[in-house]
Amino acid sequence: MKKALFLTALATSFSGVAQANSSVTLYGLIDGGIGYQKQKVTQGNNRIESRDFGLSKFNGVKNGNRWGLKGSEDMGNGTEAVFVLESGFDLANGRQLQGGRLFGRQAYFGLSSERWGSLTLGRQHSIAADMIGGKGPFYIGYQQAGQLSGAFGASTFARMDNAIKYTSPVFSGFKFALGYSGNASKTETDWLGAETETKDNSNWITAGASYNNGPFSVAASYDRLRTDIHNSTGDHKGTVHMWNLFGNYNFDVVKLDLGYGQVRGAVTASDGAAVQMGAGSIGLNGLFAPFTQGMHANGLLYTQTNGYRQQAWTIGLTVPVNDAGKILFSYQGSATKNGDSAFNGVKGRLSIFSLGYEHSLSKRTFLYAVASIGTGRLKFDDSAAHPKAKLKTSLFGVGLQHRF
Repeated sequence: MKKALFLTALATSFSGVAQANSSVTLYGLIDGGIGYQKQKVTQGNNRIESRDFGLSKFNGVKNGNRWGLKGSEDMGNGTEAVFVLESGFDLANGRQLQGGRLFGRQAYFGLSSERWGSLTLGRQHSIAADMIGGKGPFYIGYQQAGQLSGAFGASTFARMDNAIKYTSPVFSGFKFALGYSGNASKTETDWLGAETETKDNSNWITAGASYNNGPFSVAASYDRLRTDIHNSTGDHKGTVHMWNLFGNYNFDVVKLDLGYGQVRGAVTASDGAAVQMGAGSIGLNGLFAPFTQGMHANGLLYTQTNGYRQQAWTIGLTVPVNDAGKILFSYQGSATKNGDSAFNGVKGRLSIFSLGYEHSLSKRTFLYAVASIGTGRLKFDDSAAHPKAKLKTSLFGVGLQHRF
């Protein structure tokens, strides 16, 4: 009897140690709402217009719906083994997102230390998403009101496959991060006198740094990646460089956010396995694509050649109303052009004004409302053959989000 009690106590003590040194957490968020969205592009007598109302376009308005598992094991001396497996889903129909991947949002594993930082491997966010994605009143959520709208572009805040990422510990409020996503493969075939060779040399370099000191915060990021397009005229390879600088200051009665970014080079979805940008063209500017199809270089559109240039800027205000509510406002603007001869004289402008409100019902559940109006235009030197193209887009929605 005493032996049995001793073994039971010993097993219980080992179980307690294991639970204390390692953990796995189920987490996620559910975000659903009802809204109205309208987009209209006109050029002379040509017009493209779309309207959406209801739930299907407005689940995950503030943040994409997700569930995930994250865990850690204490290895001593302040070092942990860590992992995150995160899956996105559509609340309206229950289907998986990110192309049907089981863990399409994130899937990485690595080591983390209080002294030397963290090193992780797998499918991960870019450094820009880590450093800058949380800046601004609307962050990278709220559809066109957020930084994925097109002023800065979804390509900046994308996910990387086959990625290696290092993030430093915090030194007096300062930290930095470096990441690389690459794939280098070569296949040679000599069969019955026929010789073929295929290569895949995609790569993505991402870097950033941030500094936080009380009410003041600033962050910068840089991304360089290859973009490949396969069309009827051949295989077109390009390179894109992206810079961003964001900062904010909390005055207590209001928090001010400012941001500026540049894109230089071809912006498109990549056919490479290592780089998945998530956007075939840069946000709302992609709505202009049908009006530049007659002006193309080797079948490439306005945003798809190395001559593409974009500047973007934003200002945002967050005003607390009381302990439970806050008002959000932002303006985003961008200017684009393309130095390729096929697009000589083409210039684009985009402006987005957004207003929102969030009200906490509990620690994990809150209501929100958002209204956003965007206008844009493409101007051409040859106005007789190509009249000015104009864009109008609007979003109105209310929703509820719960985190678990």
